[in-house]
Amino acid sequence: MLNQSRKKEESYLILIILMVIFRLVISLMKPYAIDMGGYLAWSRYLADNGPSGLYSRFHIVYAPFYQYFLWISGLISRSLGLSAFFHTLLIKLWSVLFEGLGALIIFRMAERAGRRSIGFLAASFYLLNPGVLFNSSVWGQFDSIPATMLLAVIFLFELNKRNAAALLFLVAVLTKPQSGLLVPMVLYLYFKDFKFDWKNIKRLFFGIIAGIGLYLAIVLPFYEPTRLCGTIVPAFLDPFWWLFDLYSRSILDYPYATANGFNFWTLAGGQIQDDSLPFMGLTYQWWGNILFLFSAAYVFFLIYKGKGSGRAIIYGSYLMLFNAFMWMTRMHERYLLPAIIFIILAAVYDRMHIPVAVLTSLCVFANQLVIYVISFKKVYWLPRWDFTSICIAAATLITYALAMVNGYRLLVKKSPVPREYI
Repeated sequence: MLNQSRKKEESYLILIILMVIFRLVISLMKPYAIDMGGYLAWSRYLADNGPSGLYSRFHIVYAPFYQYFLWISGLISRSLGLSAFFHTLLIKLWSVLFEGLGALIIFRMAERAGRRSIGFLAASFYLLNPGVLFNSSVWGQFDSIPATMLLAVIFLFELNKRNAAALLFLVAVLTKPQSGLLVPMVLYLYFKDFKFDWKNIKRLFFGIIAGIGLYLAIVLPFYEPTRLCGTIVPAFLDPFWWLFDLYSRSILDYPYATANGFNFWTLAGGQIQDDSLPFMGLTYQWWGNILFLFSAAYVFFLIYKGKGSGRAIIYGSYLMLFNAFMWMTRMHERYLLPAIIFIILAAVYDRMHIPVAVLTSLCVFANQLVIYVISFKKVYWLPRWDFTSICIAAATLITYALAMVNGYRLLVKKSPVPREYI
């Protein structure tokens, strides 16, 4: 019995080593030139000058936390005299590292649920997921970093570490603002079974103070006074306004109903169409907000019917991220990626989610692949009625519909025969 267990552990270790080697080899592929060109420039600037003046020197729409990874990459590259090729590889490896951490969290949560073997398969699928590995190892993006953080937030709540979870969520938002879509889940989990006694109120107070301190520690090195500093916004509050000002300016860069994200608006002719244009009596943006709010209400309904269980929260998080990608305007080709880690974990708990997990992964992969391939021809925007994008958008919509139905079947209808692993 002991020998069998040892052999199994050795097999796991060999598979992990092979997966790591595969990811390293894939990371040698050419990145998406525009994005990586910016990362290399910022990384070199940070290594030479530090963070001061970065956001005024370059047009940067990204939150500040990821800049620390670029800063470290630049320092290592400069000290070792690395070429641009190896500097690029170094930047890519941050995301690969976080994907490894994400796979580990999937495994640990599955293990806690008594599904160790299934957890290893799910973790392996995440590490080798075509949508995920293409985003980091090929494209050179970092969407998997906040995705891992978001799942870790849920895991920390499961371990009853509320303040640690809340602080990590703040870091995720300071990495990618889209992480803020899970605010309702975080608030629910933080105040679930919260007792308003002196001990918990003191813990909440110190958590808020720690959050303010963490925010300032991350932001202040990059902070530059905004145009409202000292006028409408008091100087001592301007570092907090700075982030909102950055995000509000960033969303103005591509004000389209969809910006290469193959979703509902692709099917409705919204590709590279200004989202302020009229559509069925309103505008694309108004319809996007309305449809997102209705779909978000449906997610809250599912979580309520699921009695706020861990499984309901995991699946609700997946659907909330999918809702945003499907209905909100100004979506890019990568914005569905953070949903993958949640649906893979959901599939650990119930095998009904496996088809949706596979389809979601393929849709994310296909969306990125199309945009990546056309970039070699110096083409960065697909035409409004591109046939390939419409086909992928239709597949994504079908996947979304199946996900919504599955949520109802599992959390509302509650089939008397649980579809769980033996």
